[in-house]
Amino acid sequence: LVFSATPRMNPYIAAQISALVEGIRLLEVYVTAPLGLYSDLKMMRESLPFPEAKELTREEISQRRQAHATLTEDYPDLALKAIRALRATVDTLEGSREDGATVLDESWLRRASIVLTRAEQRVGANLRAKPIEKLTGIYVIVDPEATRGREPEVVARAALEGGARVVQLRDKQNDKKQVLERARRLMRVCQEHDALFFVDDDADVALAAEADGLHVGQSDLPTGEARKVLTPHQLIGRSNGSLDQALESQAQEVDYIAIGAIYATTAMGKSGRDALGPQMVGRVKNAVPQPVVAIGGINAGNLAEVVRAGADCVCVVSAVTYADDPGEATRRLVDLFDASLP
Repeated sequence: LVFSATPRMNPYIAAQISALVEGIRLLEVYVTAPLGLYSDLKMMRESLPFPEAKELTREEISQRRQAHATLTEDYPDLALKAIRALRATVDTLEGSREDGATVLDESWLRRASIVLTRAEQRVGANLRAKPIEKLTGIYVIVDPEATRGREPEVVARAALEGGARVVQLRDKQNDKKQVLERARRLMRVCQEHDALFFVDDDADVALAAEADGLHVGQSDLPTGEARKVLTPHQLIGRSNGSLDQALESQAQEVDYIAIGAIYATTAMGKSGRDALGPQMVGRVKNAVPQPVVAIGGINAGNLAEVVRAGADCVCVVSAVTYADDPGEATRRLVDLFDASLP
């Protein structure tokens, strides 16, 4: 670095430096894993040439940790806010000069950006760990083109009352305003039933509707770009048609991996997709750590073998949305799912 603290430091810059150092120290308390990331945060602080950034004594570290432990019960949320505050502070200092010299060196700024991005990704994964636990049982896709003329909200509510744990809105025929309004209504219905709600394809709609997450296909917005649109709290699931695609999705750190079509299906215009068979569910389950969602042609007659193959969650369309009584159809599927668990 080309700048070091002096007694004559501009008071505004001094305050920003204090905020920078304290923010990093806070993250050192909350972001302790993986160890490499913790070490990077520590090095990020220690490489600052300011007295405030020096290593504390063991007693001072203990006191700081005890004080920070009482700040909140939601550590990931506070850590995320601290990362955002740090980014703002770094941006402020990046454009500041003191006695003609830059306050922060370009190499430190580049490294800080990388470390803060990794920290944000880690904290985001921690935030999403709890809601992803709900991804089990029956997952229903509602599409206005596949509800026999009934409102998607009506079908979704019936499915949720029948025990569905996840609902996804797929709407390719209406404009974004209508889709958003429908997504907000469905989100409220899902909240009433403590269920997850996903929006298909449209990251901007998922964000505006405050959905639990977004589902993307192989030709949709790449997951890395979707993460830039969504909040760190929101989940991303991705469709896959082979083991190789599933492994690619795993590398992109999606929150769940959908695999299909398991059986031949004509739902949602997918009549040309080759059936993979339930054995593919087991292959994917053994290869990835994320929850596996089986989809495609699944109904009351074949659901049990899909669950026994290892599916964490079973996604259906016509088996529920075309049924005369979507609620009763869902209840039957839920009972079959529970009875088929190992």
